Amino acid sequence: LPRICNHCANPSCVASCPSGALYKRGEDGIVLVNQDKCRGWRACVTACPYKKVYYNWKTGKSEKCILCYPRVETGQPPACFHTCVGRIRYMGAMLYDAERIEEAMKAPQEGLVEAQRSVLLDPCDPEVIAQAQKNGISPGWIESAQRSPVFKYVCEWKLALPLHPEFRTLPMLYYVPPLLPVMGRSESNIYEHDADTVFTSIDKARLPMKYLAMLFSAGNIEPVREAMKKLLAVRFFQRSSTLGDIEPDRLKKILRDAGISEAQAQAIYALTALPGPEDRFMMPPIQREESIEGTSCSPDKCKGTCGLGKTEHPQRGL
Repeated sequence: LPRICNHCANPSCVASCPSGALYKRGEDGIVLVNQDKCRGWRACVTACPYKKVYYNWKTGKSEKCILCYPRVETGQPPACFHTCVGRIRYMGAMLYDAERIEEAMKAPQEGLVEAQRSVLLDPCDPEVIAQAQKNGISPGWIESAQRSPVFKYVCEWKLALPLHPEFRTLPMLYYVPPLLPVMGRSESNIYEHDADTVFTSIDKARLPMKYLAMLFSAGNIEPVREAMKKLLAVRFFQRSSTLGDIEPDRLKKILRDAGISEAQAQAIYALTALPGPEDRFMMPPIQREESIEGTSCSPDKCKGTCGLGKTEHPQRGL
């Protein structure tokens, strides 16, 4: 299970810091540690349920994944996303209603996945677009959110699930549950791979459904089963389109039971198996001048200082 910092919308590490060194950036939602303010209390190390904050014994400061914010600020994906050989990492802008977070995190444990999805907003909704523009979100960000692959996985197709939502920090990284590889059987020295044996039942998978539910849906099996059925239906759809050995009526029933259409199955296949960098990463350059204007610094003075900022090394002591 590849894991980095979840950059939660309700981060416990930020709330725990006595020095106020941790903060969540408003322009992109990245959670960072201010090395000048950090005093090495290490409360964040204890508070993070995902254990993604570390203590640097040499500098006496806490450190964590910064989501390669110098790259994100210029519209590039983070290094781990860009270099992923399996092309399994996607990144995109998401619009959410911060006022709904508190109520969503009070939801019963079995309803946490749906409660978290309710916080995320549809970027194609005219009311959401109007409110986003009213709040100062640029048209480029709104367009990016509308094309975001993350929104498709999480809200439109409901394939991606949050890691351990029972921690109630509202993690903003999501995972698509895994399917077993396509399997065949050999009888009388003849290799068979007909549709009845290729697709093993999701209830007989090596990773038990209950185990995946404990990881991604706080023990509620239904969201995981729903996602797995859709993924399996896409397999049937692609087999039917390439080999034609599945009857049309049976295929329609499989898609109907999974709750997706043929167009959605084709779109899921295209985004999971055939994505290019422009499909997987949908992040516009950060408009840092908007956040800088709220400080004592002038945007004109900060030109050319995109990214790392200070170059001095953090040291122990005050």
